[in-house]
Amino acid sequence: MPKPSASSVHSLSRQLTEAYVALSKAEVVWQSSLIQSLRHITQTCANVMGVERASVWQTSIDMTYMECLCQYREETNSFEQGAIIEAGSFPRYFAALAFERVINASDAVNDPRTREFTEPYLNPHNIKSMLDGTLRGEGQIKGVLCLEQVGQRRLWTDDEQIFVGSVADLVSQVLLFNSFRDRETRFRALFESSGDAVFVLRGPSIIECNPAALRMFRAQREQLIGVKPSDLSPETQPDGVSSASKAADFVTRALSGENQFFEWTHRRFDNTLFAAEVSLTSVILDGVNCIMGSVRDVSDRKQAEDALIQSQRQLAYRTSHDSLTELPNRDSLHQNAARLLAQAKKQGKQLAVILLDLNRFKDVNDTLGHRIGDFILQQVARRLSVLEQDGNLEVFRLGGDEFALLQSGVSRLDTVIKRVDQIVNALSKPLEVEGMSLEMGASVGVALYPVHGDNSHALLRCADVAMYQAKTHGERYQIYDTHMDANSTRRLTILADLGVAIRENQLQLHYQPRIDIETGACNGCEALLRWQHPEQGMVPPGDFIPLAEMTEIIHPLSLWVIRAALQQIRCWLDRGIEISVAVNLSARNLIDTRCPEQIKALLVEFNVPNHLLEIEITESALITDPERALQVLQSFHELGLHLAIDDFGTGYSSMSYLKRLPIQTLKVDRSFVKDMLTDEADAVIVRSTIGLAHSFGLYVVAEGVEDEETLQALRNLQCEQAQGYHISRPLPAQDFDLWYEARTKAPPEPDFII
Repeated sequence: MPKPSASSVHSLSRQLTEAYVALSKAEVVWQSSLIQSLRHITQTCANVMGVERASVWQTSIDMTYMECLCQYREETNSFEQGAIIEAGSFPRYFAALAFERVINASDAVNDPRTREFTEPYLNPHNIKSMLDGTLRGEGQIKGVLCLEQVGQRRLWTDDEQIFVGSVADLVSQVLLFNSFRDRETRFRALFESSGDAVFVLRGPSIIECNPAALRMFRAQREQLIGVKPSDLSPETQPDGVSSASKAADFVTRALSGENQFFEWTHRRFDNTLFAAEVSLTSVILDGVNCIMGSVRDVSDRKQAEDALIQSQRQLAYRTSHDSLTELPNRDSLHQNAARLLAQAKKQGKQLAVILLDLNRFKDVNDTLGHRIGDFILQQVARRLSVLEQDGNLEVFRLGGDEFALLQSGVSRLDTVIKRVDQIVNALSKPLEVEGMSLEMGASVGVALYPVHGDNSHALLRCADVAMYQAKTHGERYQIYDTHMDANSTRRLTILADLGVAIRENQLQLHYQPRIDIETGACNGCEALLRWQHPEQGMVPPGDFIPLAEMTEIIHPLSLWVIRAALQQIRCWLDRGIEISVAVNLSARNLIDTRCPEQIKALLVEFNVPNHLLEIEITESALITDPERALQVLQSFHELGLHLAIDDFGTGYSSMSYLKRLPIQTLKVDRSFVKDMLTDEADAVIVRSTIGLAHSFGLYVVAEGVEDEETLQALRNLQCEQAQGYHISRPLPAQDFDLWYEARTKAPPEPDFII
């Protein structure tokens, strides 16, 4: 399904934040009846989120049912209420409310929390996706804010989930506020006007008060009679103006016939302060012009408003800062860079974008675990933040072990180099972690405005290219130069030719068989891309795939590979051969939320069972945007695709992260397998990886099997499958067919008998 571009996602995030702020401040939300408040909230949510239905449900006290307080339907622009859902009929949904702040059911029909609604509700109304925010208050579940997408499934973004959770908190506050307001109304009706403190002033002094005033000010009657309103106030009001002066002004206006209504801070006789709403009206008593004043304690409402303000601030902070290091995040970098670029242009100065990542972080993270890794990132953030004290420097965390810095007011390159030296030196000092001294170091790339770009995205990309060059060549830092870039003449030519190759079918797939180690049977293979250039001959994959992964051309290239693989699977199926094919996807594919729908369409086009397509991803591909990658992988899983992690042990994964991935297979990297018989360290890695995979219920494929002894050792370790040159090199489709036919007809070899 189509997804918004990065710029539109940023616009959506801003739109949601603005909508939430407007809701929290809307007069209709706080000053109208509850039903009017909820109608405004549900209609606003439906319009802003672009959904057909939005509703608010309230739970019964005993949590046995929920009642619809208000449902807005966009198709009829109407509101409904009163529907009931019983907890006994939907136990999983009610159970989910107790543990989840937001229920993200993109596939509502199949989501275990919401599929109980399929027959009675989802299918009749063609509802495909739900996004529900739990209402909580006074330590209990109060209900749910429900948004429903009709017609097609929708993958809810992180910003949309945050918005729904925040609006659910707002609705909880509205329910609480209306509860307080209803209680006040009933109290006044029962005791007439005794709910509010009522005073009568003649001249400057109080001559009468009601029992509520005594309670409110914690006073005896004789203490109140004869005092001035300013005597019941602190010396100054929150705006810093004298209470006596302001009170005299309000009284004067009221005596002139202008009814006064204002907020005021009062002081009780025990010296505690409270917020109040005060109304003053001129009345004639015994022929004398007096003031009738009422005071309402609005402390509860103020607390609710303060809570909303705090929630708003927290929402703004969460969307602009990294939760682990408390540094501003990528979005903040682009926002701040826009301001600094405008400033640099006006002043005729340069702006430096400095990008870095830690050299040994992945190794340390894999070896010592994410807890230590997180601690290291926090320490790095602190060291970088210290440099901000020198001025003209702002530090950001972009994700993983990647940090960025903006240095403004640059007039000479040597000042940037001096700053980079400070950064590298700060990070080269050992980190003391639980008795260990760890040396990390960093690779740094630098890009400058206006030389290398005129916007933050272009500058960040150039800095990334420079950083990669520094890391590749083992240098402390690199200043960006066009010869490094994928857009340089030589590389641009390769990319242009690759575009032609995709369109003119110069590409082909070779297939490397994968066998069951116990039986020797082949039931799968890996598709490997080859490029037969009309002038250069066979172009090695290493010459063009890394370049493609740096640009948008990776998307059509990946789709070509998947299309070709599915076409081959279809050919085999037509001959009665069922073989799964694994294809590799890059990091860019994993953060492209359109990819699952594109693959789904190709599966339908070639009429291939979903389970015969296997998606392989590398550990490093998960680093760019782990949460979005997880979302895309979950979509693959829901399609029924087989998922595998390739080159396991060389990158980012940990046990805690593996638990979240919907994968079925781990592929042990060939660098460990090929020397496992002669290198004890490699043998330990292979053995522990197989054990780890089995503990998670995963299958294991060993890559790089080049001799029978290695195959036998893997069999003894209960590794399920293997591939490598000992079994077969990658083959064109016609040669693979001959290999497969010969292997299928041949009797089992003794080596494959346990």
